[in-house]
Amino acid sequence: MPEGRLCNKQPVTTKEQLDALLADTRGRVYYEEMNHLEVDKEKLRTSLKNTLKSRTRTWLDMCAHCGLCADSCFLYTVNNRDPKQVPAYKIQSTLGEIVRRDGDVDNAFMQMAMETSWAKCTCCNRCGMYCPYGIDMGVMFSYLRGLLFSQGFVPWELKIGSGMHRIFHAQMDVTSEDWVETCEWMADENSEEWPGLEIPVDKEGADIMYTCNAREPKHYPEDLAEAAILFHLAGENWTVPSEGWEQTSLTMFAGDWEGCKQQVQNVYSAIERLKPKRVIGTECGHAHRATVIEGPYWAGRPDGLPPAPYIHYVEWVAEALRTGKIKIDPAKRIKEPVTLQDSCNYVRNHGLALVTREIMSYLVEPGYFIEMTPNKEHNYCCGGGGGFNGVGKFRPQRNVALRKKRDQILATGAKLVIAPCHNCWDAIRDLEEEYKIGIRWSFLKPLLIKMAIIPDHLKPKEDE
Repeated sequence: MPEGRLCNKQPVTTKEQLDALLADTRGRVYYEEMNHLEVDKEKLRTSLKNTLKSRTRTWLDMCAHCGLCADSCFLYTVNNRDPKQVPAYKIQSTLGEIVRRDGDVDNAFMQMAMETSWAKCTCCNRCGMYCPYGIDMGVMFSYLRGLLFSQGFVPWELKIGSGMHRIFHAQMDVTSEDWVETCEWMADENSEEWPGLEIPVDKEGADIMYTCNAREPKHYPEDLAEAAILFHLAGENWTVPSEGWEQTSLTMFAGDWEGCKQQVQNVYSAIERLKPKRVIGTECGHAHRATVIEGPYWAGRPDGLPPAPYIHYVEWVAEALRTGKIKIDPAKRIKEPVTLQDSCNYVRNHGLALVTREIMSYLVEPGYFIEMTPNKEHNYCCGGGGGFNGVGKFRPQRNVALRKKRDQILATGAKLVIAPCHNCWDAIRDLEEEYKIGIRWSFLKPLLIKMAIIPDHLKPKEDE
């Protein structure tokens, strides 16, 4: 069966393969080769036989086509209520057809399924909350993405992302040496303002092991410095691992399930090696889902739990504020209209909505926090989740998707949006660039540092 040099059924496992993909500007050659990629129907049938479990088969069979999932989907509402954007239609016309045809589908069908999977669903799982039968199209689309990846029908950027994880154990080309050097650089860069600041690497038995998003050391090293400052301010005994520090998973977005397993096992190996009392992950929703919610099952852990208690950054922040490890200067509380973006992956899928509201009660002067409508677990996806942010081929569709969050923010009248999630942060940044509605956006870390009361012993000594 003809396969391209760049677009094929094999995952990227070598630096040479990765470099060839990166050299293909905007995936021009990749997508041209995809037009000639043949479907391995026997492999697809075998995959269905071995992996399509009774739950998914039952969901496909029991769907009543009632359409009650329609208004739950933000992509349906922002696309003029196009019937082809109804979640039930999207999954029945793709995965449902593959199952009914027992894998007898062609190239054109698979490209349609690829666009539907990555440009018409962010796997936000909101539809599952409103289906009278509890059918979750987001979960089924994740399964469909795995079938598509195995056949080579995956967006160019996510093929690259999958390869990055397999080669670097990170979503970007950040080596362990790069990571450790960045830790040393950020500690040194901030040591004058924060005497005694350290970013301990490979400290065994620490109270906290911290993991992050590779975009931080690659593009936003100040985020790592801010995490270190807040741990320093709170007096925490903490560390980062030299290997296994990256908790995100573009392999999950790509449907590369073997890559997902490799990535999360790399993090778990660090936990088992350093034996921290618990692990804290950065302000990233899908990273939390990949390492804490889905990860134990990918890694084959029978208890469904990571090797140590593993919490999201918002949980640690709320705890630090609640216990007084970090104290907020009342004079510095936010005194302008502010709203909060609820991340699908740790709010809807892990129940942390009240934790983030507790944080707001410390940071925002009463009367200035304005909820989006709807909010908490009912909130809409930022518009860029599930890999949507990063796929250039589907950027026009992504920009339309941002309109739901734009309208939600505008309705609050807020000028500041707090977004404790990388994908949400990116989507809201892009929303402002695209629609220019006059807002600012921020993670929690810089806000906390600006508002925290600094004990005298942590302040720099005045020059004599």
